[in-house]
Amino acid sequence: MTALDATTSPDVVHLADEFRSNILPVTRDFLKMKISANELREAWRPYYYDVFHSFDLSVEQAWRRVSDSTGQLESGPPQADPAYELPLLLFPVSIAHNNFDRLIEVLAVELGDRTVEATKIPERIVDFAHVVDALNQLLTSLALRP
Repeated sequence: MTALDATTSPDVVHLADEFRSNILPVTRDFLKMKISANELREAWRPYYYDVFHSFDLSVEQAWRRVSDSTGQLESGPPQADPAYELPLLLFPVSIAHNNFDRLIEVLAVELGDRTVEATKIPERIVDFAHVVDALNQLLTSLALRP
């Protein structure tokens, strides 16, 4: 699916497969001090800007199709309508990816070409490991969903 193809349903199975095959190995290498924060960021970017952004656009378009949203901020909570189930189910995937991208950027700014042991804020590494694990679990659970 391309960024212009707004009629395709979000493919969480493809996203989960790409995450597991391309991102999990890189995050392990980062945590094992085999690659720098900049190398982590460079490995993350193709996934984030190509694979994820296409997925994210399809989630947004799915929401617009079922809700007749124009994309402007709407007041009040979303209506409890079964038609909204898929986009609402997938919004956490988008939020988690965007938050993880910010964390990777923060690590790249802090560490640059250095590896994880150079951090002055070890809690960030704990957060990083938890986010990777939680995002993988979320993607896996949604990919297995009938």
